[in-house]
Amino acid sequence: MSDLNEPILCLDLGNTTCKIGVWKNGKISKERIIPTQTFVDSEQPWLKEWSQKDGIAYCSVVPNAESSLLKALVSRKLTPYSLTARTQSILPIGYPNPEEIGADRIANAISVYQNFDLPAVVIDLGTATTFDVVTANGGYEGGVIIPGPQGMLDFLGNNTALLPTLRLPPNETLVDPIGKSTCGAIQSGLSFGYPAMLQGILNALEEQLEEKHGKIKSLIQTGGESNHFQIHGSSIYPYLTLEGLGLAFANQQV
Repeated sequence: MSDLNEPILCLDLGNTTCKIGVWKNGKISKERIIPTQTFVDSEQPWLKEWSQKDGIAYCSVVPNAESSLLKALVSRKLTPYSLTARTQSILPIGYPNPEEIGADRIANAISVYQNFDLPAVVIDLGTATTFDVVTANGGYEGGVIIPGPQGMLDFLGNNTALLPTLRLPPNETLVDPIGKSTCGAIQSGLSFGYPAMLQGILNALEEQLEEKHGKIKSLIQTGGESNHFQIHGSSIYPYLTLEGLGLAFANQQV
């Protein structure tokens, strides 16, 4: 088993951004975020900074980004650890088809399984928003996938003739429930409708979990849009996925 104190370069290759950090002693440091298209198009010059690290672990939901990373690593004769449901050895998986589970969701669940009171629900708000259920006995149980908040805005702009495509407003923006313009109406729909949808899904998960595993003990949010839509009672961990990658690599059987 790998030394838990060794520094590990962790990369979470997502649809919108790629998050990078160094995991050591259970914590992430030296974080950076690179737009995914920039990551795909670049030759990863930043990788020179990490070439002497003891390990490299990644998860990817973007094949082009993964190809760009592997090309850069091969040129530097570095061999990474790719996290999947099959390559990790920490998390029990009570799911019929483990190969269907996104690697980022596995990483999130590993971090929660190791570090939080269970049962737990992880809400990852990004290009897609996912809910993942983790229990003490079953480990990864399953979850929910819905479009991310920006994806909903994009849908309206791309699939209607007259509605504009909007970007998410800053966190501090106040929105009137009664929109006084087209943009205001769209912003109102997202600002008041999206949290209600999140809470409705969480309520359904809570009800099912309580019947089988007891009340939810940990509610964790992560992902780029968590600060826009924080659910009451949740805690935000921006680098939950990277932490799970570090744990998975450090605990893999060798």
